Amino acid sequence: MKTSHIQAAVAAVFISTTAMAQGPPPGAQGGLGPRSMPASERARTFEAKSLGTTVTYVAYLPADYEAGKASYPVIYALHGMFENSAFWERRGLAPLYDDLVKSGVALNAIVVTVDGGNNLFVNSGKGKYQDLVTRDLVEHVDKNYRTIAKREGRALLGISMGGYGALNIAFSQPGVFGAVATHSAMLLTQIPTVEAGARGGQMRAFTGVFGEPVDPAVWRADDPLELAKTVDAGKVPFLYFDCGAQDRYGLFAGNEALHKILEARKIAHEFSISPGDHGYDFVKSVLAKSLGFLKSKVANP
Repeated sequence: MKTSHIQAAVAAVFISTTAMAQGPPPGAQGGLGPRSMPASERARTFEAKSLGTTVTYVAYLPADYEAGKASYPVIYALHGMFENSAFWERRGLAPLYDDLVKSGVALNAIVVTVDGGNNLFVNSGKGKYQDLVTRDLVEHVDKNYRTIAKREGRALLGISMGGYGALNIAFSQPGVFGAVATHSAMLLTQIPTVEAGARGGQMRAFTGVFGEPVDPAVWRADDPLELAKTVDAGKVPFLYFDCGAQDRYGLFAGNEALHKILEARKIAHEFSISPGDHGYDFVKSVLAKSLGFLKSKVANP
């Protein structure tokens, strides 16, 4: 890969501006409330044993949730770098998702987002952020909401950095989620370095997780491109991923590399390169594809 492409790929995780997390109202429990409530009012906290602290999350409930007693599948949505649990609404995905549910394209599910910081949703010396998702959050949601509390009833959706985390989980913890979908996943074909163009906060994010300087062995241990080479092919969740053909950061290279690895190992998946740049305009243009895929693969009562 050319240096300019490495620089661009590393920069991919920094396309978003920082959004301040909103805490829950005093004494609030669960995530019940009308769908018109903004994320700041939906936000709740729970005790994350893996991190030893409280973490903010948002649960978007189906329109018919409060009127009935049915159990629902859950889509856990992982944000990109410099985002937080409010991203689903802040980036305009919540109303688009609701429209896709109404039109029958998307699964009528509980959508849950959680604050993961800039930690790539992996376990590291900075914190057990993979366990936050796969253990603490799932346990809390299954306990406090009417969910289909099994692998077949859970989906994982990740965007950019969240896509990296979702694929890492798909290959390292394949027994938790029945289906995984990502958009513009942050898949890098080379380890990020200052020499390759990473600067300031960029390298701080990587070195905070993978060591300073980035330890190649630690990087490879969490890299979805490496994990895909050894995961038990029979245990991989249903898998969908895509990227923009004009992705300005070159992330299509890493996504194409993953496609080739899975194809060579005959691991079933759906993959596409579609017109578009890196960002939420692209995500919105392909969201119906990922949500349609999840609807076809996730258990629904």
